[in-house]
Amino acid sequence: MLATLSGTSETAPPVTEKITRGHSCVLCQQRKVKCDKQKPKCGNCIKARAECIPSAPTLPRRRKRRLAETDLAGRLRKYEHLLKTHGIKIDDEELEKPEPQQPQLSDDFGSGGDRVMSMMAPRGRHRVKGSLFADKDKSASFYQFHLSSANLPSTLWENLRDEIGDVKESLQGSSEDESNDGGFFPNPESLLIGHGSSKDLSSMHPNPVHIFRLWQTFLVNVNPLVKMVHAPTLQQTILDASEDVRNIPRHIEALMFSIYFLAITSLQNEDCLSMFGEPRNILLARYAHGTQQALISARFLKSLNISTLQAYVLFLLGVRSIFDPHSLWVLTGVSVRISQRLGLHRDGSNHKISPFDAEIRRRTWWQIVFLDGHSSKLAGAGFPAWLAKFDTQIPKNISDSDLSPTMKEPPQDKEGATEMIFCCLRYETAQALRTSRTTTNIDGSWGIASGSSPELLAEKDKAIDALEARFEKQFVQHCDPSIPLHLLTIYVAKSVICTMRIMAHHPRQYPDKGASMSQREKDMLFTESLKEMEYDSLGYTSKSVRGYLWHISSHFQLDAFIYLISELRYRTTGDLVERAWQQIKFSFENRPEMITDTKNSLFLAIGNLALKAWAKREEAMGSYQAPPRFISMLRSHRNIPDPPKPLAEIQNADPYSMPHTTDFSKEPPPPPPQDSNFTNIEQQWGNWNPNPDVDINMPEITPVDWAYWQTLMDGDLPAWNGDTGGEFNGGQQW
Repeated sequence: MLATLSGTSETAPPVTEKITRGHSCVLCQQRKVKCDKQKPKCGNCIKARAECIPSAPTLPRRRKRRLAETDLAGRLRKYEHLLKTHGIKIDDEELEKPEPQQPQLSDDFGSGGDRVMSMMAPRGRHRVKGSLFADKDKSASFYQFHLSSANLPSTLWENLRDEIGDVKESLQGSSEDESNDGGFFPNPESLLIGHGSSKDLSSMHPNPVHIFRLWQTFLVNVNPLVKMVHAPTLQQTILDASEDVRNIPRHIEALMFSIYFLAITSLQNEDCLSMFGEPRNILLARYAHGTQQALISARFLKSLNISTLQAYVLFLLGVRSIFDPHSLWVLTGVSVRISQRLGLHRDGSNHKISPFDAEIRRRTWWQIVFLDGHSSKLAGAGFPAWLAKFDTQIPKNISDSDLSPTMKEPPQDKEGATEMIFCCLRYETAQALRTSRTTTNIDGSWGIASGSSPELLAEKDKAIDALEARFEKQFVQHCDPSIPLHLLTIYVAKSVICTMRIMAHHPRQYPDKGASMSQREKDMLFTESLKEMEYDSLGYTSKSVRGYLWHISSHFQLDAFIYLISELRYRTTGDLVERAWQQIKFSFENRPEMITDTKNSLFLAIGNLALKAWAKREEAMGSYQAPPRFISMLRSHRNIPDPPKPLAEIQNADPYSMPHTTDFSKEPPPPPPQDSNFTNIEQQWGNWNPNPDVDINMPEITPVDWAYWQTLMDGDLPAWNGDTGGEFNGGQQW
């Protein structure tokens, strides 16, 4: 047995060993056959009589742990903060460098030790710098209007690339990572998410004297343009509340803080220093924070008190120049839902509501209608569909003295100028666009209509002519230009008609983008655009409407501005051309960010277009003429030198150096001069003679909301190299 076992043990074949842990030899790998991995040679190598070389083992792949973008962004901000606190400069620091007058953090304003950050900062930091597209690999692209052409009504200038004609590359998409990380911006989400429990805001109220100053500022600068509240009633409420700020009802406190905030918004920095002894940005931060907290404390999303809703709407009017357009659009939508919950979309005359309450509800509802319509345009969302589904009447053209909480009968609508004249003009405009959607083929959007058939154009012109006649009869003829509100009403009434004519006849309405337009129609568009830009300049330069600049600055008509510059590539001589270049100069001076912010694709595109138009003008003039300062600055920011100055041909240093601060507070503006090329154009300004009153020192203004245009762009313009190119030699292309 032992022998048998021993013999078996001796004759048994040796145990085979693997080469390495499961790896084939080199030859088997090359031949892509299965290797039996025997040692010293595998079966395939024995058959092939080849050397069996084991393959080198490779390290197993490690799956990289991908951090969430929010984690990466958070870490990056933390590290940048640490570097900055130790005095170390960051390579991209200039991208985040605040502009002059950048507000600083403001310490405790008396709300439990909270630290309030200033909410006023250059709009360029959070402006949508991109197209309708976000990054292609992000699901958020849908919400950045990736499918806007299919799902949202198109707006007039949905693609600035066609107007400029020079787009080479797509813009970088905007994303939610932009904008509110800097800490100097308000946080739109905080209104809906909140800051936790209610807080005592009594220490954030100004002293009684300042409360009354803010209220008076609101009455002069804001209330005439908004007219939601009944001033006599609210004034007594505010006076009573200022005596004991610790026991103010929450809805009244929210309304008071929104009044503080909007009053400061309407002032300039020097006014704030003289009236309150503090800089404007500090006061804005304080009262914006106070308004947000007061709204949260008042449970504004659930409140059934109309004063709370009014406070929310006033707050939205104040943050139009701060919040990005998409956030603002969402927040104005919240105001629509709250007002519908309160039943404001149904006229009070059809329900058992007192005449006084019914009128206040109408005022509040129509302010929301206009606010949401404007924010929809800025966000590129087109005409709000819900606007066709309400029956609330336009507020009556009456002053607050004609209203009383105790009145039993509804007040009678008045003819002529009242405190409501400006608001009624705006509401009539909105109503005209709204009703045109259902009664005509006009699409009713916040830029009238699309289509270029002769029948549709005639229908548009007829509707615009009728509206112009109604404006003249109902508003303009009753205005006294020496009254600031009336002067602004005249400007707006005229400007609205210009806007509608431009929209109705714009080259974008044509399938060939204007190639088949008659010269007469082009002349009409040029004249209307010029008139509109002159009204815009008057809004900035008339001293009597200085208090309304907070409103004027947010309604710059860029359609007319871009059309005017584009036409100046082909129109190089004539009185109207000189007048047009004067208005281009004024617009750049009133909005210097169009020159200095070359990282903004929209401003870059506009500047490039202006430079090309000026180059065409220089070619047509033949002789050297020193360019105006804004052209030199545009060239400087693009590293383009001015042409050399021939010693024998130097003319005036700046043909557009005259001051443009004419005050038409006494008389409306004069008509544009008649040009030989425009003999068929009807002059619609009348025989008005100006009363010049020069005011050299222009006040600071809040930068206009350019995000509408920035949102609509889907291309980028490279810095122009000074070449006028040959693309302008043929017919105009849009």
